[in-house]
Amino acid sequence: MLRAFMIVACLLAGVIPAAAQDWPQRPVRFIVPFAAGGGTDIVARVLAQKLSAMLGKPFIVENKPGASGMIGAHAVAKGETDGYLFLIGSPAEIALNQHLFPKMTYAPETDLVPITLLAWTPLVLVAHPSFQATTPAELITLAHAQEVDFSSPGIGSAHHLTGEYMKTLQSMRLVHVPYRGASAAVTDAVAGQVKLTISGMPPVVPFVQSGQLKAIAVTSKKRAPMFPEIPALAETPGFEDFDFTNWFGLMARSGTPQGILDKLSQSVVIALQDPNVRDVLAQQAAEPVGNTPAEFRDFLRAESAKYARIVKLTGVQVK
Repeated sequence: MLRAFMIVACLLAGVIPAAAQDWPQRPVRFIVPFAAGGGTDIVARVLAQKLSAMLGKPFIVENKPGASGMIGAHAVAKGETDGYLFLIGSPAEIALNQHLFPKMTYAPETDLVPITLLAWTPLVLVAHPSFQATTPAELITLAHAQEVDFSSPGIGSAHHLTGEYMKTLQSMRLVHVPYRGASAAVTDAVAGQVKLTISGMPPVVPFVQSGQLKAIAVTSKKRAPMFPEIPALAETPGFEDFDFTNWFGLMARSGTPQGILDKLSQSVVIALQDPNVRDVLAQQAAEPVGNTPAEFRDFLRAESAKYARIVKLTGVQVK
């Protein structure tokens, strides 16, 4: 809270250029590069609602799914620089895809500018109640004895790479079943069409709470505060260094006026302190962040390096 008050003080002191102080004058678009209902979409919508109230103009969420997030990211990376188009990004299209795809239509490090890391959640392994394994150890044993299908939001997603990394570390017979978005992957797990899925927390929380899905493990280094009873995969021998999270970051096209970026960054940090916003995020097991652009840039570089190493180790390739 202290940080938020300091930012407000800076705003009152006039650190934002006069032209940016008048921004926004019309609706602002947040591009979500995945289908509605996933974690990125949920975070984008609660943030858009709060910013609309704070800044007096509509913040509109648009879903542009496809190509492991790259269609939506391209729309921002090659879009207007007038300060009315932004990306709610995730690991795939920002830190991972450049190490998987031989060609991309944009360069994340140069075409996009980091504004702030909004929030993060662990990824979670969840299964239909009929699935034979309940613990990480049981899953390893089962996947040694037979092939185990797992769904993800798509080829090349962080969720997909998580499964491939598990497979590599423990020689598990995991078979990837890609979907177009988290919502569809989770829905089929609830229906029993696929028994195991790797998901961000937001899409599965209500199903875990209702017993329609059972959680086997989270993939972050530590347990999720909202679900302390779910073990971290890193607690299982052979996975001690395992640490995958699904994060959500706000980005703009390079060339967007710095004054607008500063005002939006500061407004978002304040929005993330709002009790109602934090409550919605907590219900989705998402931890709010709201760091500086420089801190977010350093975080992205570390994430990119991590994924480069894991892509090489697993040998995952996409065309």
